[in-house]
Amino acid sequence: MNTRHVIVLTGGPGGGKTTLIQSLQNDLLWTGRLIALPEAIQSVGKMGVSLAEKQFQKLMVNAQIDLEERIKSDLPGDDRRILLCHRGSLDPLAYWLDRGWGEEEFFAFTSTKRQMHYDRYSAVIHLVTAACGAASHYRRWPQAHRPEQPEDAIRLDRLLEEVWAEHPGYVKIDNVDKDWPAKAALARDTLRPYLEI
Repeated sequence: MNTRHVIVLTGGPGGGKTTLIQSLQNDLLWTGRLIALPEAIQSVGKMGVSLAEKQFQKLMVNAQIDLEERIKSDLPGDDRRILLCHRGSLDPLAYWLDRGWGEEEFFAFTSTKRQMHYDRYSAVIHLVTAACGAASHYRRWPQAHRPEQPEDAIRLDRLLEEVWAEHPGYVKIDNVDKDWPAKAALARDTLRPYLEI
C-alpha cells in the first residue's frame, strides 16, 4: 500500500494559492493527478463563531484535520493522487499569534504538538503574498475577497513562515524578480516529484 502525499499551500493573503489550484485543476497535464482540498474557513466561517474567539482557531485545526482524514480514508489504497491542501492544520497558529496569544497556549488549547502537524504533510509550499515584492498586484475588497491591508498581509505571511519554516519539505516562493507565471512554474516544479510515490 502506498503512502499518500499530502501537500500544503500556505502563505499570506493574495499569494496565489487559489489561482494555482484553479490553474492545476484546469490543466489537462494535471488532470487525475491531484485532489484539491478547500480552505477549512469555508465551513468554519459559517458556524457563527467569531474570529476574535480562540475557539475559532481550534475549529479551524480540527476541520482541516477532519477533512484530510475523511478524504484519505475514502480513497482506495492504490489511488496515487496527491492531496493538495489550501492551507494546512498549522496555519491557524499564525492567526493565533497575530492576535497576540502565546504559542504554547495554542498547542495546549488544540491538544496538538508542532511535530504532529509537520508529520501530516510531505511538503509545504509557501506562496508569499503579492503585498511583499509585488504590491501593485495585491488586491483586497472589493476587487478580491480579502479584507487585509497590504501591511496586514505581509505580517501574516511572515508569521506563516515562522510557523512552517522548520518543516523538512518547506519551500518558500517569493515575488522577487518573477511574475506570476514564473512563480506558478516554481510551485509546479516543487509539486512534480510528489506525483509518483
